[in-house]
Amino acid sequence: MVTFKKASVLLSATALSVGLLAPMASASTFGNERMETLPIQVAQTNTTVTKNDLMKRFRELFPSEFQNVTEKDFRMGSGFSRPKDTTERYELNFSKNIDNQYVYGSFIFVGETLELEQFHYQPITSKDVLFPAKYSKDEAQKVADKYMERFDKGGDYELVPNEYNYYSSSILTQPVQYSFTYMKKKSGVTISDQSISIGVLGDGTVTSYYKTTQNGTGNFTYDDPSKKQSESVIAGRLRDALKAQLSYQIETDYSTGDYTVKLVYQPNSQVTSGVHALTGEWLTTEGLSSTLSNQAITPIVTGALAAKQPNLTSEQAKAMAQKLLATDQKGVKLSIESIEETTTETGKAVYNIQYMYQYRNGGTGTVLTIDKVTGEIINYSDIKNSIEVQEDDSNTKGELTRQQALEKAIAYVKEWVPSYANQYALPVDEGFYENYNDSYYLTFPRIVNGLTVVGDQISVSVDAKTGDLLSLYVNAYDDIEWPAATDILTQQDATKLLKNQLKLKLQYVNHPKVENEQHYSLAYQPVFKEGSNAVIDAKTGEWLDAYGMASSDKPTIEHPTAAEELNYLIHAGILEIDKTFNPDAPVTKEEALKVLLKSVTYMYYNSRYNEFETTNQSFTDIAPDHALYPFVTRALKMGMLDASTKTFNAAASLSNQELAKWVIGSLKLNKPAQLSDIYELNYSDAAQVDKELRGYVALAYAMGLLEAENNQLKPKSEVTYAQLAQVTIRLAHKMNEYQIDNY
Repeated sequence: MVTFKKASVLLSATALSVGLLAPMASASTFGNERMETLPIQVAQTNTTVTKNDLMKRFRELFPSEFQNVTEKDFRMGSGFSRPKDTTERYELNFSKNIDNQYVYGSFIFVGETLELEQFHYQPITSKDVLFPAKYSKDEAQKVADKYMERFDKGGDYELVPNEYNYYSSSILTQPVQYSFTYMKKKSGVTISDQSISIGVLGDGTVTSYYKTTQNGTGNFTYDDPSKKQSESVIAGRLRDALKAQLSYQIETDYSTGDYTVKLVYQPNSQVTSGVHALTGEWLTTEGLSSTLSNQAITPIVTGALAAKQPNLTSEQAKAMAQKLLATDQKGVKLSIESIEETTTETGKAVYNIQYMYQYRNGGTGTVLTIDKVTGEIINYSDIKNSIEVQEDDSNTKGELTRQQALEKAIAYVKEWVPSYANQYALPVDEGFYENYNDSYYLTFPRIVNGLTVVGDQISVSVDAKTGDLLSLYVNAYDDIEWPAATDILTQQDATKLLKNQLKLKLQYVNHPKVENEQHYSLAYQPVFKEGSNAVIDAKTGEWLDAYGMASSDKPTIEHPTAAEELNYLIHAGILEIDKTFNPDAPVTKEEALKVLLKSVTYMYYNSRYNEFETTNQSFTDIAPDHALYPFVTRALKMGMLDASTKTFNAAASLSNQELAKWVIGSLKLNKPAQLSDIYELNYSDAAQVDKELRGYVALAYAMGLLEAENNQLKPKSEVTYAQLAQVTIRLAHKMNEYQIDNY
């Protein structure tokens, strides 16, 4: 066995493929949203399209773009994006070093006509793409609209409003990226699984394009919109059935690795699946139903079961993996590549087992994760059906009902994760049926104090034809303090809030259990204030976003010199303010450090890298259990801080000369800055600069990171929020210019 680089076990079935292509996927579910595993594209050897054919088509579509790359820079690939998708795809890609920057492009064409399905382009970065970007969102949208006209002439698409994309969520050293999604329409009604997504950089460069393509013959039928029931009738039915459900919701702070719990209300999941617009029946996993199921919270088993194999050794883990992953596919050989002992994001000791299915033309693999303490599976995904060595010509559809699949899933939980079974409930929602691989996807939520837990569940996928286990994933948290359900909104009040915000969205859905696979049904689906996964804080009554943050509108402030910078930081969630916020007030060292780090580095805590363990240099007043500890540790690692002062004094105000030291350290210029005697400071108050900080101050002002007023440095003056915002933007630009990455 060999050693390999650590990879997150939280990413379910991220496949590692040799000679393969894995393009993006788009999945449509009915009231359920989950992270979709990227499909695996297997290399083919019988392609009939040549590189010249693809280059000709490429130049037809992009006659004036990409002039800095030539045909010799391109490589060609081909294959299928999904095991059961017979649409042939061909890829052109290039990578090239231009002006000491890495430039990359990938283009995928489909079918005999070589229609452009998607492309991704990483161009040379210029200052125009950084905040404040050259193009506003409205200007970028005009660019995207022109692309729609160019590649989809005559197509009936409608832009989906994106109210939450104030700016890209990337750090300030990365380009501003605007994203636009257009939904296809039929008879004026959007089609849920037909869309085009376009990404535009801050300088107006289009860097991504993805168009979903339909499976099947293309001879699709659609419900007649003139036969739909009135929206008011369906809305009344939904309101009558709507009921707020109290749950726990786990929220993780990715900058520290800590997690907390909130009590929240959500709409009952059966309602969110929607209603058939013609019949008025409920959409369910099994098709249409005249009644709603009322699933009680019931444990999988009533009594605790023994762990599968306590205190698992590495050799036992290998044996377990070989048994679970065994295959009898002709020409395919299982290879256990490596076994790594590590910990998950939630602190569990596990074995990460990297394996490959090797075959004549390559190999496909991923990671299996097993709990070391219990000997139970934490993360498993069956990728054998992604191997196209021996194709299955059978077109047999699923034979299991949802109930039969549920019984299989329960059996797998008892077999592979028995010690969890009494802590988790039977599914309280329908789950959903995956049409492309004939499988049922079911989730078993954790139960605490009689309530389900959002964000802590066992997910199981079962083959609808054979009942085989396709995937199993346990997302379990330990050592959590569960708040009591006291001083909260009543269920009646929460239900009223949901009903007051309820709206209906009419769209076409390709439901696998309604009519046939080539038919699109009209469906009314409920939409609440923050989308179909509406969540209300049970304590405050506020609507929460996907990250558990209050979704009330963030303020836009005014300031004579730093309004744009401050509003960016506020709307990006970097700077949190309240009604008393004064942009000209002094900022503390603690707040300044958080703003800077969140702006120029991704503050994602990873326990398996032991990233925030005590370092050789630290501050005596910032212990490992201090809330600022991860920020201080990251800043020390980056060179932004050093521990020469022994204490950090988080509550103290930050001075101009201290800020100068921080920004110069972030640019990796500590050594030249320490040569304080070589610098001249031609400012009237230069004598006020501390000797050991003279070089830092000289460099910071000379580089334009800090600015003097009336020939004065004011080295010991307190930095205001407005000044910090401006310096933060300048620092990000310099880090980008010097290609300093602090991920």
